[in-house]
Amino acid sequence: MANRLLDFLKEPTTASIAKGGFIVLFFKVIGALGGYVLLFSLSTTGGEREVGVYEVAFTIIVIGSTLGRWGLDTVLVKALGQQQMNDAPSRPLFLKLFTRVLGVTVVVSATMFILAATFTALFFDQTPTAVLTTAAIAIVPFTLMLFNAEAYRGLHKPLLFSLNQHGTVYLVIAVLLLVAPWSDWSVGTMGSAQLALVALVGLSGLFFLLSFQHILRLCSPQAPIPKAYSTGLFASATPMLISSALFLVMSWSDTLMLSYYLPEESVGVYRIAFKVATLITFAQAALNTVVTPMIAGLHSGGSGMGHLAKRVATLNLYTAGPIFLVIVILGPWLIGLFGVESAVQAYPWLLILALGQLANAFAGPVLNVLNMTGYEKSARNTMLVMATANIALNALCIPIWGPLGAAIATASTMIGWNLWAGILVYKYHGLITVPFLAKKNPV
Repeated sequence: MANRLLDFLKEPTTASIAKGGFIVLFFKVIGALGGYVLLFSLSTTGGEREVGVYEVAFTIIVIGSTLGRWGLDTVLVKALGQQQMNDAPSRPLFLKLFTRVLGVTVVVSATMFILAATFTALFFDQTPTAVLTTAAIAIVPFTLMLFNAEAYRGLHKPLLFSLNQHGTVYLVIAVLLLVAPWSDWSVGTMGSAQLALVALVGLSGLFFLLSFQHILRLCSPQAPIPKAYSTGLFASATPMLISSALFLVMSWSDTLMLSYYLPEESVGVYRIAFKVATLITFAQAALNTVVTPMIAGLHSGGSGMGHLAKRVATLNLYTAGPIFLVIVILGPWLIGLFGVESAVQAYPWLLILALGQLANAFAGPVLNVLNMTGYEKSARNTMLVMATANIALNALCIPIWGPLGAAIATASTMIGWNLWAGILVYKYHGLITVPFLAKKNPV
């Protein structure tokens, strides 16, 4: 078995994916560790309640960031990925997309700032409005930092892409909460969740400024904007925005709906179980980062998409499967690491969420294939149907079963969209990306 794995990793396509994927995975693990340390530090300094407050506030930041980017970050990855196959990356193209993202993000942030009191009353019991006003401010630097990260992704800079993810910021914030001399003071005044959000504003702003200057140097000021991207940017990006927004609905609607029905403490425990389940897709996310611009480049004139899909599927099998087994065996202990007293009660939630994440990992980069090969609308329609089903299932199940119902709704719709997107990828490209079945048939 070990020899077969070594031979597999020596194959050129696999080696290329694995090398870039390992870099991303390494920093993703570090960033994820920061996320888990942040959950631990929030729980230690303020209890499960502070975890719930921060997760709801961060949900709003992520939603605002998705709206602010408007799918233009995906357009940027696609454009830069294609240019890397042919011409030098265009600085005018990057700036054109950046200015549009900046304008939309400022509008979204201002709107959220104005509505902070309304959302506070909707989602919180005893949390001050200042938490969501800080979250509204954080939307701008957080969005621009992620946009720059996607630029690095399109430029095939996996290390820089990884460093500019929010996981890196998480790690710094977690350390600040645990060791800073003001941590005890913060619990008695603004709260550890509020302090974490303030730190998020400053750190994401710093990361944005540093990466922005560097990207400008990497891109050529003389390279023209490709004709395909000279007009209609919002029109081409909107299907990608809708897909991202709908994916966001399925990722975060359970959190927001739980916060409407249940106190912050219950939301905090559920989010801890959810974060443990996402361990399964760490490697997949890292591989997708490397593979996505490769798909765009192959589709624009290369070959070997079927071979690439098979390599990705096999790597997903080797990485996601063992982690799933560890979660099944050690689930209560993993939840208990974050100071959750009701870890056994949360274990069924974790198992159900883990099944959804396993399906997500084994399906492979099906949505990325659709988005990078001209089938953005198919990806959007898939997510539209499943997001609608997700909201309906959450509304039906949460009042009856609480967090268990949220887990059922989230996992079932995650399985559903991966299955349907996989069928579409096979229909359009003859690709099967599931482990053991991966191949390319003539269409």
